[in-house]
Amino acid sequence: MSQPVLWLPQNEIANSPSNPLLLTKGRFKGQMLFGDVTYGGLQRAYLEKVKGQYQGAVFRYTQGLEAGVNRITLGPDGAIYAGGLGADGNWGQEGKLRYGLQKLTPNGGNTFDIQAMRAKKGGFELEYTQPLSEETADNLVSHYEAQQWRYTPTQDYGGPKIAEETLKVASATLSRDRKKVTLAVEGLKPGRVVHLRSPRPFGSASGETLWSTEAWYTLNAMPGKQPGQGPLYEAEEAALTGAAGVNTDHRAYSGSGFVDRYGTRGATTTFDVTVRGSGTYDVGLRYSNGPNPFQGTKSLSLYVNGEKVKQTAFRSTGDWDTWSTQTEALRLRAGHNSIAYRYDEGDTGHVNLDLLSVDRHGGAVELFGGTGLDRWQHTDGRPVEWPVTGGAMEVCCGDIRTKNSYDDFKLHVEYWLPELPPDVTGQDRANSGVYLQDRYELQILDSYGDTTPDTDEAGAIYLKKAPDVNAARAPGTWQSYDIVFHAARYDAEGGKTADARVTVVWNGKKVHDDVTIDSPTGGGAAEGPAAGAIRLQDHGNKVRYRNILIEPLR
Repeated sequence: MSQPVLWLPQNEIANSPSNPLLLTKGRFKGQMLFGDVTYGGLQRAYLEKVKGQYQGAVFRYTQGLEAGVNRITLGPDGAIYAGGLGADGNWGQEGKLRYGLQKLTPNGGNTFDIQAMRAKKGGFELEYTQPLSEETADNLVSHYEAQQWRYTPTQDYGGPKIAEETLKVASATLSRDRKKVTLAVEGLKPGRVVHLRSPRPFGSASGETLWSTEAWYTLNAMPGKQPGQGPLYEAEEAALTGAAGVNTDHRAYSGSGFVDRYGTRGATTTFDVTVRGSGTYDVGLRYSNGPNPFQGTKSLSLYVNGEKVKQTAFRSTGDWDTWSTQTEALRLRAGHNSIAYRYDEGDTGHVNLDLLSVDRHGGAVELFGGTGLDRWQHTDGRPVEWPVTGGAMEVCCGDIRTKNSYDDFKLHVEYWLPELPPDVTGQDRANSGVYLQDRYELQILDSYGDTTPDTDEAGAIYLKKAPDVNAARAPGTWQSYDIVFHAARYDAEGGKTADARVTVVWNGKKVHDDVTIDSPTGGGAAEGPAAGAIRLQDHGNKVRYRNILIEPLR
């Protein structure tokens, strides 16, 4: 499906736009003007082609006309003729006439405005009609503010903004003739609308004030290398049909929201997923299944490339603020695939959808490899604030956990403990922990040299079982846990039938051998049938982590 050449944000730059008009002469030759019945006035559009896709920017052009604009045309005299025909409600510009015919004649002047806005590698180039003033050129980067968002088709009029982000304008470089500014903007993503604003004062060398201080650029494609898609896809950025809509009224979701309104048949969320090669993939849907309208397992139908492949069951998460992951092994083709979750006849519905992950089936998944933290979040849902340096992340600012949840798995974790003064003892000595399924803590502590391991020391299943031996290394060196975990088992009614079990190899030595864990450890989430996340604890010490890998067991 082709992307829109221009998105026109409702009530910001348009509401009910009317016909476009191509300018064939003058300063803006090759650009377009269009009117608007409700927003009124004329807007100007600059278009370009990037990687075979048309896209461009919209600027304000003129307001102050006598009526909302239904139609514009170019006369043989070079003037623009604007016709208005208004009505009550949304079919007329507020405070204006319900009729109008006006002629706009170019006067040969040179108003200080943005001539063009072009996408460049890592940012944009803005060309102005006049040279910038010395005052504007001083600390030029401070004169630009940027945001980006995207739109997802819904049944709602206007459509909500999705994935809103404030972007950092890292640098602004002025050309020799002072008429072009090249901006480096961090965090740009294709498929977004980028809003660029230059608050006044912003003047030209002639003393004029900038006519249009805002631009809305539809960034379908980016010059240079495109950021890769996946392996995580936010539900609120997928195509939503039926009653499905975006909400934010429950905590700890990923991204800018989640999808709900699955109480009506036909509600559908369709993800556009890209994989490099054909084969079997583990496709995990992060979801919430609370107590309404009933407590228990619920269901939706799962479609791949238009074909229904199964009815998927979603185990109870207990409440709507708790998230889990339901993973299915699906056959995907190389390139684009559609994966849809639909409330069909025979399904129960009433599930919230948050995030889709797509990983090769049967192998280990890198949760943290030294750079990105996309697979993690703080427990309240905010992006991870732990600093990353030298290929490791350092504990800070609260616990973090994986966005995905897991049932049975193998987990590899490497950690590093700081050296602390001898008078720092007990639970204050480089304390952290790895929570399995967000429920059961494997303790991290500086226990080097301790000859009597205890249930609250390193290697312990916290307050449940001490390690069989103390395999701790000295602080300041990297250590590792290799864990094999089997989740507790539950029957169809949600009753537990078997405890969780764990085997732990600590720095190459087995310290727990298929040990049962009968209940959550301190600070752990309640037990239940749904899969749980991996959580790393912030206990106030500067513990570091690296090379975290998980392999689901099936």
